[in-house]
Amino acid sequence: MLPRRKSRILALCMLYALDMQRTDDFSVASRIESVFSRPFPQSVNDYAYSLARGVVRNAEEIDELIFNHTHNWDKERIAMVDRQIMRIAICEFKFKHSAPAVVAINEAVSIAKLFGTEESGRFVNGILDAVNVETNNIVREEPAKAETEGSAAPEAPRPETKQEKVKLTKSAYLAKYAREAEQLEKEKEARRAAIEAEREAEREERRRAREAEREARRAQREAEKLEEGY
Repeated sequence: MLPRRKSRILALCMLYALDMQRTDDFSVASRIESVFSRPFPQSVNDYAYSLARGVVRNAEEIDELIFNHTHNWDKERIAMVDRQIMRIAICEFKFKHSAPAVVAINEAVSIAKLFGTEESGRFVNGILDAVNVETNNIVREEPAKAETEGSAAPEAPRPETKQEKVKLTKSAYLAKYAREAEQLEKEKEARRAAIEAEREAEREERRRAREAEREARRAQREAEKLEEGY
């Protein structure tokens, strides 16, 4: 996974935590890093914090852009994960100018497919394309634009369920446990190798003992023969 995508996903985790706690206190967001078993490179952390802080700082204007294209849809009816993904993308291509709109939108759609519902990818794509056109940023290819053209507004996904609200957290923990399971398997393999090496050493020691015993018997027979010669 590319560093920028890691940053976007980490920023999504942070914003999700802030939203769940209904706070802007980034000490809450910083604890998200402890969910992962391996620390991210500093560049990934820096860009993630930059995105998350940019979203919080410009949240009101970003939300206005989103809701301008979600006709008759209440803010609370849009899935929390989808909303944060769109906020991050708009922050990137409108406020921070750290990524072209086409890149930010494609990344948002890919992340929405990973962490959202079945409808999230199309919904996020439609809204962000409309925002991109409105703000005169880079226009996406015609097939992608076609989804938002016309009189019908993009269809919002069904409201987020309780199970879906914890999906992101579960995914983070699953990633953590997958890494820990991999590490555990490596440790088991190392223990098996150590046990096998110990057994091999014991076999070698017994072989040498038997060889030494045979040599001792051979030497004893030679000594007996010499005594008989005298």
